[in-house]
Amino acid sequence: MSSKIWIAAIIIVAVAAGFAGYYVRGPAMPQTVTSVSTALSTTTVTYVTTTTKTVTTTASYYPITVKDALNRTITLAGEPATIVSLAPSITQMLIALGLCNRIIGLDQFSYQLLKELNLTSCLPANAQVININAMSPTGFNGDAIILLRPDIVLADSGIEAMWANNLQKLGVTVYFLNGTRAATYADIENDVMALGRIFDEAQRARQVVSWMERELRKYGAPVNATAVYIVWINPDGSFYAAGNNTFIAAEMGAAGGANAIGKGGWGPFEPSLLVVANPDVIVLGDMGVNCTYALKALSNVPGITGVAAYKNGRVYVVSGLAADAVEQPSLLAVYGAAIFHMAMTGKAPQCMDSRWFMSQFGPRPIG
Repeated sequence: MSSKIWIAAIIIVAVAAGFAGYYVRGPAMPQTVTSVSTALSTTTVTYVTTTTKTVTTTASYYPITVKDALNRTITLAGEPATIVSLAPSITQMLIALGLCNRIIGLDQFSYQLLKELNLTSCLPANAQVININAMSPTGFNGDAIILLRPDIVLADSGIEAMWANNLQKLGVTVYFLNGTRAATYADIENDVMALGRIFDEAQRARQVVSWMERELRKYGAPVNATAVYIVWINPDGSFYAAGNNTFIAAEMGAAGGANAIGKGGWGPFEPSLLVVANPDVIVLGDMGVNCTYALKALSNVPGITGVAAYKNGRVYVVSGLAADAVEQPSLLAVYGAAIFHMAMTGKAPQCMDSRWFMSQFGPRPIG
């Protein structure tokens, strides 16, 4: 059920960096040349050569002062060399910026994502997995973070904002990104650019954002369809779904369609709302179990048989990496738009899992 915690979408473009150095040659020492004539007299001639040395100095990028997504002002005296990432959406961005080898601590959902993508080898050998409960006011392991002594902790200002005060008490620098508060792709891109500023990687950040925009242009042809994305269904048929002010609604728009849910937030919504919305397509998360389980849960929602998507067999389930692409507000979200486009044009399989995702967008969809 890891992706359910992060209602959160990368290809990660890793740009190799090189450091250019220069060698400065010091001034030459006086050179003495002695010549002996046949007339038994000696003449000594001294030649002195002079070398001009040019030294170029570059102003230091640090210290810098930045504001995070909670409008908190943070000053960084130097470049953060060690990082703790507390959200998979943030971890995706760090890899895109070539910073994976600085991640000394990461949440279990980030680690699971990297395992599925075969990218755990980019982490330092001593990187620690920090178990968190994103729905709890004290859901992080503060002791584990303190022991790691990171230069910076990066957190999600949506789900993890409740931790802000407690995180500050750890005595470490904490920066909150938009994360699950994102409502548009621009919000996601702003997070990429914010990390670019923090780590003096603005050029790489612009490259990542440009890649995202190029990918999104592939899927924006209008399809004249509405969709609903349901995260969870309760036993009474009420449900949690992406409202019209969420980044998942932005994915539907980028796919050429529209969100059928006319309300904001994530719910819970009553079954009657789904009936009234009458979407052309329903996409479900696997509810932490599997495709069959999610489809069965939907079939028990009162009034579902009258909904167009259900009647016409246009119900789809995402799990694994496919769910991560839809639910994580990050680079993989460009594939969230692709998934909705395929569903709304009838080109998606009913059950989309990690293997299907890699066959469509792999073998290295984020790096």
